[in-house]
Amino acid sequence: MGQVQGSLQNIEIDVAGGSSYKNLVCLRTSSVNSTVDSTTDQTNCGVLTAVGFPQMSLDFDAICEVSPTITQVSYSSLLSAFANKTLVTVRVQNPVVTGSSEGAAYYHQFAGYITSLTLNQSTTEFINFSGTIASTGTIDVTA
Repeated sequence: MGQVQGSLQNIEIDVAGGSSYKNLVCLRTSSVNSTVDSTTDQTNCGVLTAVGFPQMSLDFDAICEVSPTITQVSYSSLLSAFANKTLVTVRVQNPVVTGSSEGAAYYHQFAGYITSLTLNQSTTEFINFSGTIASTGTIDVTA
């Protein structure tokens, strides 16, 4: 049995809303959340449930980098996209892992808006930031 190390996973973001993805700088943690709104009606035919369209969001936490590379998305890039209400694109996919099985394969891609962005400072830790990107429109789960 094998697992996929979280350190192998990159969060890819294009702050211009296209497909020129860059890795989120110094990622510590992330989660991709998939939800769907639903309504339930009690009827004499039984319980009926209707579902809406799927939605995704990405929560992330990363360390600020003094000199991010050209292949990294930094706090300042995300702050600019947030302030300008820029539609960004997000991709999270199975990292290349030798021997990974179908059960470990995954792909998430969506366009969305940065709905929260927090800069955290402490005298005993590195400056870090966290945020959320919420999807809008359709989501893509097929590579």
